[in-house]
Amino acid sequence: MKYALFADIHSNLEAFQAVREEFKKGKIDEYICLGDIVGYAANPNECIKLTRELNPLTIIAGNHDWASVGKTDIDYFNPIAKEAILWTQKELTEENKGFLKNLPLTKEFNDFVIVHGSLYFPEKWHYIFTLQDTKRNFEYQKKKTCFIAHSHQPFIISQDREGNCETVKGTKVSLKDDYRYLINIGSIGQPRDANPAACYCLYDADKKEIEIKRTPYEIKKAQDKIIATSLPQELAWRLSLGR
Repeated sequence: MKYALFADIHSNLEAFQAVREEFKKGKIDEYICLGDIVGYAANPNECIKLTRELNPLTIIAGNHDWASVGKTDIDYFNPIAKEAILWTQKELTEENKGFLKNLPLTKEFNDFVIVHGSLYFPEKWHYIFTLQDTKRNFEYQKKKTCFIAHSHQPFIISQDREGNCETVKGTKVSLKDDYRYLINIGSIGQPRDANPAACYCLYDADKKEIEIKRTPYEIKKAQDKIIATSLPQELAWRLSLGR
């Protein structure tokens, strides 16, 4: 069974189209979206449409998804993110608003679980940045592997049977029987790890292999669309920097 996991598209149609082309090469059995289809860029409705076309598909909510339909308080967002949410609220079709409202926060599979931010109080949209954050998430993790997104910064962390956590070097890991794993799958539409290429993840359950993947896309085209709207212009130039 081969899964393609992706998140934080953030209305970046060009980035998502590039990743979808990569999906076609990988013989994917199931697609899994960890939320934040919308927010920041200029094509929220188009990105929802392309996501829903993938089959079979599992989707959970991100904070921008819920904020765009009034299910999450936007006061805690920074001014630029808040402005983008307000813009997105006006752009979304009624059908797509109904779709986003019904997205769940978590989903369990046979050997893994998915959540946008963290397993502890997922509705609070906590970020996992530190070792302490990681250990807290493992306390709530019942499955061998947990896939997350939200920070737009990909990583692979393992935990041995004694509870020791270690960051796995590189972008690929072969799962060990007596270890647990926390995987941040990065962001398709707005990477923040100084690499502007769209980021996603492949999980081969039969081979027990997980890989973080990158693909370039037409950044300028995405930037031009943002500039042509009333969205904050910073959202355009940051795409080139991967920040």
